[in-house]
Amino acid sequence: MLYDLTKAAHLISLFVWIGGMVAVALALRYPSLIHMKPLKAYDRAATTPAMILALLFGILLGVQGGWFTSAWLGMKILLVLALSGLHGALVGRLRRAVWESSGEAKSGGGRFLPTGLVLLTLIVLLVTTKP
Repeated sequence: MLYDLTKAAHLISLFVWIGGMVAVALALRYPSLIHMKPLKAYDRAATTPAMILALLFGILLGVQGGWFTSAWLGMKILLVLALSGLHGALVGRLRRAVWESSGEAKSGGGRFLPTGLVLLTLIVLLVTTKP
């Protein structure tokens, strides 16, 4: 029962985290200051805490499952760290866009969405197949 609750909390945290990353990536791709300022506040209040919770619940799942000796989990951890770095890059670019903009923001960040999708796909494949 505890494992199932931990997994549910992990998944909910992931949905909020990834949803926030997608929103920021789209805001950077099609910039509008009207959307960027609230997204910056949302990231600070929801997306970043969700990332931290997802990481903590993931560690707890690894301990509960006894998977820390598994090679697939080591690879997943590397991919999750890359996804966390991508989140940091997105937030940094969002903050810079809000800070530097005096009118309409410049478009950019076109590679964030495909990179995040590839990382997320590889993570899901590793978790579901556990090779």
